[in-house]
Amino acid sequence: MSSLYVYLGVYITILLLVSWFFSRKQKEEDFLIGGRDRGSWQILLSKFAGAIGAGYFITYTGFAYEYGTGIFAILLGMFLGYLLFGYWAAQKIHKNSKENKFYKIGDFVYHQTKNKFSSKIADWVSNIGLFLWLVVGIVGGSKIISDFGFLSYELAVVLTMFVVVSYLFLAGFKAVLITDVLQAIVILLLLIIVTFGVLGGTTPSSLFKVKTGVLDWGVMIGFFFFGMLEIFSRSPMYQLCYAAKNSKKLKHGIGLAIIPIIIVGFLLLLIGLFMANNAPGIDSGLVFTEALKHFLPSFLLPIAIVLFFAGIMSSADTNIYAISSHYSIGKNKNPLKEIRKSSFILMLILLIISLIFRDVVNISIIAGGVSLVMSFAMIYLIAGGKSYKKFLASTIMGFLAGIIGVLIFGIEPFLAILVIVFSGLGLLWKK
Repeated sequence: MSSLYVYLGVYITILLLVSWFFSRKQKEEDFLIGGRDRGSWQILLSKFAGAIGAGYFITYTGFAYEYGTGIFAILLGMFLGYLLFGYWAAQKIHKNSKENKFYKIGDFVYHQTKNKFSSKIADWVSNIGLFLWLVVGIVGGSKIISDFGFLSYELAVVLTMFVVVSYLFLAGFKAVLITDVLQAIVILLLLIIVTFGVLGGTTPSSLFKVKTGVLDWGVMIGFFFFGMLEIFSRSPMYQLCYAAKNSKKLKHGIGLAIIPIIIVGFLLLLIGLFMANNAPGIDSGLVFTEALKHFLPSFLLPIAIVLFFAGIMSSADTNIYAISSHYSIGKNKNPLKEIRKSSFILMLILLIISLIFRDVVNISIIAGGVSLVMSFAMIYLIAGGKSYKKFLASTIMGFLAGIIGVLIFGIEPFLAILVIVFSGLGLLWKK
């Protein structure tokens, strides 16, 4: 128990010191968008860290437990999505971002459509999706930490929020980028240690013979398109594009970020298959927790808890800053003060919601659906589309399809297909 507090104390102290160091003498552009001079490696590691939250550990291991190699449907979709975004979309988004002072996803939408309402819709829909993923990461990670008895659920939530908001206060988006580099390295190294600690003497090759459930075609298609399209509607991706030094560094940074993400997906697949072979019949949402409880050597447990904190914070800081900046920038002449204020208010809202809602799986499905609502609409604009009517029709039809789908079918992964189909049909709207 004491070693955990030492590890956490050292880790949190390093995060805060790094943020403080880079906050000295920073300019407003550094706080708001990282100075617009970020290189390939920083973009790559920031994208990786932002994508791998605690909820990722829970859901992907659970999917691997139920469907085995079926999770490659998501990973293949992500692989294609990252390449398409990095080597096609990112350069188009970055092209006019410096001279036009883009900060939010809505800035790009306005630049293409010249319609303020479309810009606001883009910001709000993106914020709803980010907020839901934020809840998933905080609730999921804190539940796992509390299950081990190291910290209470409430204390884990409060500690995470306090640390994240503290370094956001110091350096804003620059803090997100700088700390993501550190947290990306921590997540990858610790997950490798934890994975092979759980597997023990089991060889990875033997696990691919384990029988699991079969992924039906409908869910597989939904997983594939979610993995490929979700990236196009996430506002942190656009902020990374605006923060890049040039288009060359940007395309390699985002395009190659899929490599560590696939490595993490493969490691979680191994844990899921191992648990399917050694602990059949458990709740898929508890697979990662049960693996750590029963198969990870006890001396490695503190490392696993630090891993979860890194996972929670690496995605939480990205989402909190994105939501706060989308709400604050443009409201008054002091955006730094407004972002700090809104970050604090958002922290309080998250604390309340995290103490009330604790069903990670259902929130994840809803968050996934919302994340797809604008995908086709944004692809249309990135490809050179200018019609705000097409953008709004696609976004609104996707959003309504998700709501109607929940009312008819309940909270199921099938919602992703409904959102994708109807948002695509919305682009048929005539000018």
